[in-house]
Amino acid sequence: MKKYRKKLLSFLLSMVLMLLTSGCGGRFDAAGYTQALLHLTFQGETKEAMQVIKGADRNMLLLKYQESIDTFTTNVLTGQFEVSEARQLQFSELTAKIFSAMRYTVTGAEKTGKKEYEVSVTIEPADVFVNFGELLSEDSLKMAEDIKAGKYTGTEEEIDTQIMTDIVNHSYELLDAAYMRMDYGDSKTVILEVKADEDNEYAINEDDMNNLITKILRLDEM
Repeated sequence: MKKYRKKLLSFLLSMVLMLLTSGCGGRFDAAGYTQALLHLTFQGETKEAMQVIKGADRNMLLLKYQESIDTFTTNVLTGQFEVSEARQLQFSELTAKIFSAMRYTVTGAEKTGKKEYEVSVTIEPADVFVNFGELLSEDSLKMAEDIKAGKYTGTEEEIDTQIMTDIVNHSYELLDAAYMRMDYGDSKTVILEVKADEDNEYAINEDDMNNLITKILRLDEM
């Protein structure tokens, strides 16, 4: 899971690095910028993002959002298995639903330097992936018993195929079950540093965004 978590953070941060304000005139709205970034990342909402991302249009943002959902699905859920296009699409659609259910609120921004801000975000961590991991562990034990009991028959190749098919199908069903019973923990506040580079383009500190993603999805508990 640690390997997949690193890949997850990597693709999400690629979106973060893309979201740069033009820095041309006017006062930078650090809170609005951060909210736009989070809405695009988790909700796939483009309206606010188009106002703060240099050269962005709706189609490009939607494509970037879908790529992030698909990458998450592959890296964390399906990448180690052979999955049909139809099942892969189902996983991606479910992932998008899970992301859209994340709860976060930008609560304020404080200017800490000439072009530096600290943005406060209140999150309610969701237990969907923690529950999913637990359900997978339970299911793997049951499958091990089934294998030992001779449930799967045929050639070695045929047995392997049957097992892989069941793993994929069970994984989808268990993720859906974890999503349906998803609950939220106590609110936590995370701080994101937002500052401009030498070209006057703003970005969220990578480590801070890592921390928010890890906390809201409870990836450090998987």
